[in-house]
Amino acid sequence: MSNSHFLISTQTAALLTGKSMRTIQRWREDGSIESAAPEGEQRRASDTKFLIHLPGLAAHLPLELDAGLMAQVVAADRGDPDAISAVALRFFGAGHYEQAAKWFECAAVKGHADAMDWLGVCYLRGLGVPQSRILWLRWLADAAAHGHRLAAQKIAAIQLAEG
Repeated sequence: MSNSHFLISTQTAALLTGKSMRTIQRWREDGSIESAAPEGEQRRASDTKFLIHLPGLAAHLPLELDAGLMAQVVAADRGDPDAISAVALRFFGAGHYEQAAKWFECAAVKGHADAMDWLGVCYLRGLGVPQSRILWLRWLADAAAHGHRLAAQKIAAIQLAEG
C-alpha cells in the first residue's frame, strides 16, 4: 500500500486518539504529525480538512497501530460500519471503554446491529458512558430490530423475567 492509502480525516484522527479536532490541528501545524491536502485541493495552514498520515499517529494512540488496525481505521474512515465496529472492539478489548463506546455509537447510527448490542452493554455496565438501563434497553431493542438474534433473545428473557 502506498502512503496515500494511510490518509484519514481529521475527524477520524480525533476519534482514534481521543483528542479534540483542535489538538489534531495543533499537532499538524507544529509538525508532530504529517498531513496532506485532499488530492487536487489547496488548503490554508489553519484549514481542518487536511488528511492525516495514520502511521504518524502511532505515538498518540492507546493501541498498537498494527497493519490490521490500520486497514480497519482506513475502512472506517471511508464509512464502513463493519470496520468502525471492529475498531470499537479493539478499544473495548484493550479496556479503553470511552473510546470504544464512541466508535460503537458511530457504527450503531449507521445501522450496525452488533455495534448496537455492544453499545447497549457499555450502557448496562457503565463502561465508557454513564450507566443507563434506559439506553441499554434502547440499543438492545434497536439491535434486535436490525436482526441481531442474541439481542432478540435478551429482550425475550427480560420480558419473561418481568412477567
